[in-house]
Amino acid sequence: MSNSFGSWICRTAIAALGFVAIGTSADAADSVKLRLDWVFGSEHAPIFLALEKGFFKEEGIEVELLPGEGSSVTTKLVGNRDADFGYASADQVLLGASRDLPVVATAVLLQQNPTAFIFKTSQNIKNVETDLYGKTLGVQLKSSTGRQWDAIKKTLNLDPAKLTEVPADGALVSLIAADRIDVGVGFYFNDALKLKATGEDVSWILLEELGMKMYSTTLLTNAELIAENPDLVARFTKAFVRGWEYSVANPDEAYEAFVKANPSTDKVYAKLKLPEVLKLTQSPDVSANGLGSSTLAGWDELQKQLVEMGLLKTSIDVSKAFTNQFLK
Repeated sequence: MSNSFGSWICRTAIAALGFVAIGTSADAADSVKLRLDWVFGSEHAPIFLALEKGFFKEEGIEVELLPGEGSSVTTKLVGNRDADFGYASADQVLLGASRDLPVVATAVLLQQNPTAFIFKTSQNIKNVETDLYGKTLGVQLKSSTGRQWDAIKKTLNLDPAKLTEVPADGALVSLIAADRIDVGVGFYFNDALKLKATGEDVSWILLEELGMKMYSTTLLTNAELIAENPDLVARFTKAFVRGWEYSVANPDEAYEAFVKANPSTDKVYAKLKLPEVLKLTQSPDVSANGLGSSTLAGWDELQKQLVEMGLLKTSIDVSKAFTNQFLK
């Protein structure tokens, strides 16, 4: 925990039908709401495993698990205390903090940027600095992936005159499958693996590998809750991260827990996606300090990227937007 975050806190003194509630009896447990970033998917399997294994119950917590409508909505709900905890992207934590929402990330679960250039392998794209020329690219203009594409174009000094871009919001998979675009910019564990699940031979190149390193998804809460009940935040974070640690070691169990709770899910797609999501939990920081850990340098780099993309207008004190104190 950074000193500035600590002093700031001192100054401020859970199925598919909508929710899943699992825990101890109401009079013996703390009841909390956890809002996810999106509808239930196998990227959330570690959370379902933690519930099934009773990790929250062991910590005296009953969880109401709610699907989300996007990370920005989840961050706002946590900031307004309409949800006690959220699972949402790190960029939205910083954007929320810049708008004076008192949100704090207590763990960074997905350490790597999942945005990628996605294409059929037959496109034979190896070097994006040369092989994108003459291709038709689908860009999701309403997504942060679109802003990342704009930024990486500048970083790689790509010539816009040699690129053909078309809007592809919500249609990346179908457009690639129908050969209406050659390349799409999106989350590889969503769009690329949806294609792979249908039998397409698909490849991707991560923007992370091209220098756009960004923390992805976090566990967040409200700073006021930390000040009022740090023990609850500590116990919740412990159980939450434990679910991810167990899933990394036992991915098949995590998959089974998710499918059990969501029997109508696309099982082929879900099984393809989970291992790829679990890969994103790893980083040098995690190797050194444990799953969920983050650094000031990592958050500064994320802020730098957001400023360069024009999403963040002015820099903020990122040390107030995250803490590692509950990972001990």
